[in-house]
Amino acid sequence: MAFKVLVISNYRSINSTRPEAEMFIGLARRGVQVDIMTYPDAESNIRRFREAGIRVIPWHPRSKWSFGAIARIRRVLKEGNYDFMHLYNSRAMLNGLPAAIGLPVKVLLYRGYAGNIHAFDPVAYLKYLHPRADSVICITEEIKALVDRENWYRQPLAVCIPKGHDPAWYADVKPADLKAYGIPPEAFTVACMANNRAFKDIPTLLRAWVRLEGKPDIHLLLIGRDMDHPANRLILKGTPAFRQVHFAGYCPDPLPLLKASQVIALSSTKGEAITKSVLEGMSLGLAPVITDIPGNRHLVNDGVSGLLVPPGDPAAFAGAVQQLADDRSLCQRMGQEARRFMQTEMHIDKSIDLTVAW
Repeated sequence: MAFKVLVISNYRSINSTRPEAEMFIGLARRGVQVDIMTYPDAESNIRRFREAGIRVIPWHPRSKWSFGAIARIRRVLKEGNYDFMHLYNSRAMLNGLPAAIGLPVKVLLYRGYAGNIHAFDPVAYLKYLHPRADSVICITEEIKALVDRENWYRQPLAVCIPKGHDPAWYADVKPADLKAYGIPPEAFTVACMANNRAFKDIPTLLRAWVRLEGKPDIHLLLIGRDMDHPANRLILKGTPAFRQVHFAGYCPDPLPLLKASQVIALSSTKGEAITKSVLEGMSLGLAPVITDIPGNRHLVNDGVSGLLVPPGDPAAFAGAVQQLADDRSLCQRMGQEARRFMQTEMHIDKSIDLTVAW
């Protein structure tokens, strides 16, 4: 497989970038020559890349647009004679796209979010609708449809290649002791891992717990930044749910918290692609209870490998959680089916196969 790829991405985080990193390690093992340009302080991933025979260039653009960064990337492209350049974030795109003008390299962009690309927005032509972009790798069909719809002047531009996982990555994860968060050992625990953004709709999740009055053994563990916002706490004030909702805050290694839970929840109303926390929960064998929105709905066979609920519906969310809490064996079976789905349909090897075939 005689082609050469330059990747520009941020690999400082181990957990959040693992599917992407494993993709390029897998391609390198199949004979693709992969060079990766990333921040020099991404030591752990750099070590793994080099062990896989990947050349690492320890540098990454530090601003969204820089003559110096554009010149440096252009120099690397000329010296490396690459077939493809894969750009994974805004800084990489805003500097990499102009660097490739006039050069024979094909430029690939990554898109993992469903929304905020508009043909009438001039900023879109600096990234995803840039005339120098040869293709946009989208992780769901919904994102691909968005890119194609807003791209008026050429077709096709987008391709769908899901970002794969491997349940084996999580085999050594040990469950945390949730007593440290005020959750008793016998509790039925639902975990939600996100940052408190409007489209995540954490208020609906909290209102669901208010409706679970009389079910003191059902607990909600919120993992992520700003979950304990005063507006969120106000929803719980004066209700029994105040003692059943626990704010873990940001955790650098949240997987043990997920492993100690029975359900992974997602209450988003829009904008999702394939939510990493849901994939991680499913890989760990948790039953997913997620909103029926584009991007995530195809992860769950409703009633078999999890439960889908309408967005913005606290009653439906509460009912789904109570159903699984009342039937722990059903919850366990759905978790097993969720893990099987990750092993068969969302495995990293399948993503690598699709990339090679494309």
